[in-house]
Amino acid sequence: MVLGGFYIYWTNLFSLLPNAWVDEGHILTGSASVLLSLALFVAACASDPGTVRREQLPAWHALYPLDGAIFPPKECETCVGRHDHHCQWINNCVGYNNIRLFLAFLLANTAMCAYGALLAGLILGGEMQARGLFEVKLVNYRTGQVVPLTRLPGKMAEWLIIFYPLGVAMALFMGVATLLTTAFLSYQIYLIAIGRTQYEVWKWRDLHSELLRRAEAEELVKLVEGGAAEPEAEGAKLEAAKGRGEGDRRAGPGSVDGEGRAGGPAASSGGGAAVKGTWWSRTFGGGGGDGGGAAAAKPKRRRVSVELPRNIYHKGFWANASEVFLPELHFQRATRRAAAAAGGAAPAVGVATGSGGGGGAAGRQAAGGQDAGAGRKGSGARSKKVR
Repeated sequence: MVLGGFYIYWTNLFSLLPNAWVDEGHILTGSASVLLSLALFVAACASDPGTVRREQLPAWHALYPLDGAIFPPKECETCVGRHDHHCQWINNCVGYNNIRLFLAFLLANTAMCAYGALLAGLILGGEMQARGLFEVKLVNYRTGQVVPLTRLPGKMAEWLIIFYPLGVAMALFMGVATLLTTAFLSYQIYLIAIGRTQYEVWKWRDLHSELLRRAEAEELVKLVEGGAAEPEAEGAKLEAAKGRGEGDRRAGPGSVDGEGRAGGPAASSGGGAAVKGTWWSRTFGGGGGDGGGAAAAKPKRRRVSVELPRNIYHKGFWANASEVFLPELHFQRATRRAAAAAGGAAPAVGVATGSGGGGGAAGRQAAGGQDAGAGRKGSGARSKKVR
C-alpha cells in the first residue's frame, strides 16, 4: 500500500516539481521519509517481541513480579514479556523487546503522512499560482459584482479536482492518515504514562467488572436478608386493604362494616384504587394497586463502588518510558537482582531473543516456573498461545 501510494504521489505530485512554491529538493526528503517508514516497518515485523525463555524466568520475575490481581500464576506455551497487543499491520506481537520499534514506526508514519499532506498542498498551491488562478476574477452577470476567485474556495476546489484529481485524493488521504496515526501514537504514549499496556487495560476492565458484579451480588443478599420480613408484612397489609375495599363496595353507600365504619363513596373509591390501580401502574408498574404494592415490596438494586488494587507496574512516566526505550538496561539489572537473590553468578544477560515474534502473550511465571514469562510489569507478563 505504501509503495502504491508512493507511486501515485510521484507521478501526480513530485512530477510537478519544481514550481513557484516548492523546489525539487523535496523529492529527496519525501522519498527518504518513505524509505525510513518502510525500514522501520520491516524491523518491527522481523523483531522479537520479547519471547520468554525458561532460563530467564528468575530475571523476568525480578523485573515484573506477579501481582495476583490481573496476573495470577498460570502456564502458557509461548509467552511475550510485557505483551501489549498483536498488531495485524506488522503481523507480529508488540511487547517488551520491540515496543520502541513499534513506537518509532508509528512516529515515522505520522511524520511521513503529515509531511506528505502539507507538501501536496504546497505543490497544488504552486500550480494554481503558476496558472494565474489567484488573479482570476469572476463576474456575477445578474448583479454585475466582480468577485476574486480566492474568495470562492468551492470553485478553487472544483478546479483542483478537475485538473489534479489524484493529487487532491493523495492530499486528503494523507491528511486523514495523519489524524489516525496521531491518535494511535497519542494513545500509546498515554498507556506509557499510566503504566499499562493495551492487554492490561482489558485485564483491569475485566477485573473491575468482576468486582462490581460481586459487590452488587453481596449488596442484594444483604437487602433480601435484612428486609425479608418487610415484604411479607406489606403483602398482608395489601391483602387486607383489598378485602376492605371489596367489602365497602358490596356494602354500598350508607352501610356499616364489621368495625362500625360507614362505607361511602370515598371508601368505595379508595378500595377500587387498591384493587385495580391506575392504568399507568397496571401497564408499567409503580404506585397504586397490586402493581404498586409488588413494586414497593421488591428490593431495589443499589449502585455500589469498588476499589481496584494498586497497579504495581506503574512507576511514573519517566521510569515507564525508560523501560520502553532501554529494555536491555532494565533486563540486565533484573538479571543481577535475580542472581543475587539466588546466591549464584549472574547468567548471560540479554533480552529474550526467541523464535521471532509470533503472537504470544505476555508471559508470567507460575510458582513452579513453567508459567512463562514474567513479561509485563509486576505480574510479569501475560500469557497467550501463539497462533
